[in-house]
Amino acid sequence: MKFRIAAMLPLGLVACAQLDPLPVGSTDTVPIPALSPAPLAPAVRYGSYQVTDPADWRGVNDAQAGN
Repeated sequence: MKFRIAAMLPLGLVACAQLDPLPVGSTDTVPIPALSPAPLAPAVRYGSYQVTDPADWRGVNDAQAGN
């Protein structure tokens, strides 16, 4: 039990410590990045396919079992 209190004491002291003030005017010197225009089309193309019935998996299973 003493170990827990000893371990938690520094965390409690740091949590109650006063923060340093933020620097004033530091946001004025940061350059604004150039904005690029949004792309006109998506980067991925759609490939159509025809829905079919499930195929026979015996050949796939046999190939896996052989390796």
